[in-house]
Amino acid sequence: MGSGPGLMPLTVGSRRRLAEWAEPVLLGLLIALVSVHAVCVCFDVVSAIRYPFELDYTEGIVWQQAALIPGPRMYSPSPAIPFVGFPYPPLYHLLVRAVACVMQDMLAAGRLISGVAILLIAILVAGLVLTASRRADARTIAFASVAGLLVFCLHAVRLWAMFLRVDMLAVALSLAGVMVAARADGRFGGTTCGLLLCLAAVYTRQTMLPSGLAVFAVTVLRSPRVAIGAGAIALGAGLAALGLLEYVTSGGFLRHILYYNINRYNLQTGLRTFRGEQSSFLPAAVMVVGAVTIARGLRSRGLGLGGADRATATRAMLLVYFALATPLLLTALKSGGSYNYFIDWLCVGCTLIGILLCDIAASGQRLMPVMSLLIIAVAPLPLRMLPDRFPQADLDRQAALVARIAAAGKPVASEDMTLLMRAGKPVIFEPSLATELALVGRWDETPLVEMIRAQGFAFMITTDDDPSDTDRRSPAVDAAMRQAYPRVEQVGTGLWLHLPDTG
Repeated sequence: MGSGPGLMPLTVGSRRRLAEWAEPVLLGLLIALVSVHAVCVCFDVVSAIRYPFELDYTEGIVWQQAALIPGPRMYSPSPAIPFVGFPYPPLYHLLVRAVACVMQDMLAAGRLISGVAILLIAILVAGLVLTASRRADARTIAFASVAGLLVFCLHAVRLWAMFLRVDMLAVALSLAGVMVAARADGRFGGTTCGLLLCLAAVYTRQTMLPSGLAVFAVTVLRSPRVAIGAGAIALGAGLAALGLLEYVTSGGFLRHILYYNINRYNLQTGLRTFRGEQSSFLPAAVMVVGAVTIARGLRSRGLGLGGADRATATRAMLLVYFALATPLLLTALKSGGSYNYFIDWLCVGCTLIGILLCDIAASGQRLMPVMSLLIIAVAPLPLRMLPDRFPQADLDRQAALVARIAAAGKPVASEDMTLLMRAGKPVIFEPSLATELALVGRWDETPLVEMIRAQGFAFMITTDDDPSDTDRRSPAVDAAMRQAYPRVEQVGTGLWLHLPDTG
C-alpha cells in the first residue's frame, strides 16, 4: 500500500530523530508523574499522623508492644493472660518510645518514623543507582531520580509508609547498610558499618537477612580478610544482643519471634494478597528484566581479590540482595501475610530499574520501551489514599467509643486494639495471634474462653460479625462470646459491640 496523499514514509534518519526527540519528553513525563505521586504520598503520611485511630489492624498491638518495651512483660515466657505476642525484635519499638517522648503520642510517632523511612528509602535507592553507575552525568542523575521516586508509586510501600509498623524502618536500614558498604569499596571500616546497619535491620524485623548476606558474600569475593573481620564484628554484636535479650526475657525473646511467629500457609489468603498488589506487577516485570540484564553484564567482569570496581561490586550486592529476597515473597502466603512482605523486594528492585535505564542509555539503545512501560504503570494510580480531613462523624463515633471503653469497670476485648490503647486500657490478648496459636496447638486458649464465659470483660468489640469468615476468633472463643455477650450493637461501619444481658 502507498503512504497516501501528502504523507511521506519515515526514513531511518527520521525515525532516529523522532526517537531522540521523544525520549527526553517521555523522561520528563515520567519524572513529573513519579514526583507528583511522591508529593501525594507525603500528604497521605501527614494525614495518617493526624488521624488518631486505626488504619491497619496490627497498629494497636504494635502500640501495646512499644508501651511494654522495655519492661518486665516484654517477650514474656509465660503464656498466661494477659497474653501479648511480640513477633518482632525491639529496635523499632524503642525508637517509637524515643520519638513519642517528643510527640506525646505513640501512634503518631510510629507513623512519623514510617513516613521518614520512605523518604530515606527513596534517597538510598537513588544513591545506590548512582554508586552502581559508571557515569555521573545529568541523564544518570535523572534515571537515579526516577528509580528513587518510583518507590512512592508502589502500592505496598506507599501503604505501609502510613502505618505504625516495623517494615519501613527495617527496609531503610537494610538499604543503608548496602549503601554504606558499597561506598566503602571494600575498606574495612565502611564494610563493618554497613554490616552493622544490616544487623540493625534484622533487630527491627528478623527476616531482613538478604542485605547483610549480600554485603558479606560480595566482600568475601573481593577481600576475604575484610569480609571475615567485618563479619566477625557484626556477628559478635548480633550474638551479644541476642544473649542480652534472651537473658532479660528469661528465654522469651526467641520463643516470641520464632515459636509464636510461624503461621500456617493459606493459598487463598496469599493469592488475594498478590492480586491486591497487581498495580506493581508491571514495574516488577521491569525489575526482573533489569536483574537478568545486569547479571549478564557482570559475567565479563571479575569479582576476584580486588578485581572489581565499586560500580561492579555494588551491582553484585544488589543482585544477590534481590535474589535472596525473592523466595521471601512466598511468606505472603502465610495466614497472617500481607503486602508488607513485598516491600523489601520491590525497593531493591527499583535500584535495578535505575541501573537498567543507565545501561540502556550508555549502550545507545532505545529507552522508549522501558519508560513507556513505567508510564503505563504509574499513570493510572490513584494520587491519594487518605483524605486531608476525615469525616467528623467518624471521628466523633470513635471518640465516643473510646470514652465508653475508658469508663468501663473491667477490661475490654477489642479487635480494633487502637481503641483500647487510645482509651488507656491494656490489650489482654491479640485476637489474630491467639486464634492462630490456638489452632496450631501452640497456646492453650482455655483460660481465655473461661474468662469470656465468666464475663471478665466489660464488653467485646469485633470488626466482623460473621463467625464463618474471620481469622480473629476461634470457634470456641466465638461461641463463648455469643453466649456471655448476647446483645449486639453495631457502631458505625465495621464495628460490633457484644454486650452482656445486664449491661
